Amino acid sequence: MIVLYGLPVSTYTAKLRLALHWRGIAYEEREPEGGYRSQAWRLKVPMGTIPAIDHNGFFLSESEAILEYLEDVFPQRRLLPEGAQERARVRMLARLHDLHLEPRVRALFPLIQQPEQRTQLPALLAALKDKLQRLGEVVQAGPYLAGAQPSLADCGFAVTLPLAQRLLNAMGEDLALPDALSPWTLALEQDEAAQAALAPWRLATESWLQAASLKGTRT
Repeated sequence: MIVLYGLPVSTYTAKLRLALHWRGIAYEEREPEGGYRSQAWRLKVPMGTIPAIDHNGFFLSESEAILEYLEDVFPQRRLLPEGAQERARVRMLARLHDLHLEPRVRALFPLIQQPEQRTQLPALLAALKDKLQRLGEVVQAGPYLAGAQPSLADCGFAVTLPLAQRLLNAMGEDLALPDALSPWTLALEQDEAAQAALAPWRLATESWLQAASLKGTRT
């Protein structure tokens, strides 16, 4: 049994939950005891991050490390293809998400609670659109980002791209994804496992947006 430690609103928890659903791995989801900023959690994860897993007493943090571990210990329905070049391409796309796109989206968070900072929005939006344009040039939506089946390349983008659109919508902006991603977007919408995995995150994100907007109104 896998125990997944995380929070519903966490994008990286949702990323890992999606991988578990796609692979059909049974798991139990729990919030970190005392909260992920607590001293008790830091004793388990010194960096104080989420998600983490406990697999029969083996404790592991960092989403990419966890995803690779799952590939090694659960051979059914792998999310890495067989060929070396295909596997490398999937890993490359996953790095593009974690290192280039996700930080651009995360930079939008403070602007939700602090409207006075929205003077930064045009520059942040331009940088995000630039990364999206570059992403559209490297994906091979067929219909998933690296081929006909879901892979590790899809897990992060399936959370972060809808999040970017929702954050910008809350600030009165729209974000159109590159045309190259249209088949991928449609595939995700029709993917029952993906929709089930992302449902807790969507609900938590809407609750967070509502609370954050109210806080921003009061300040």
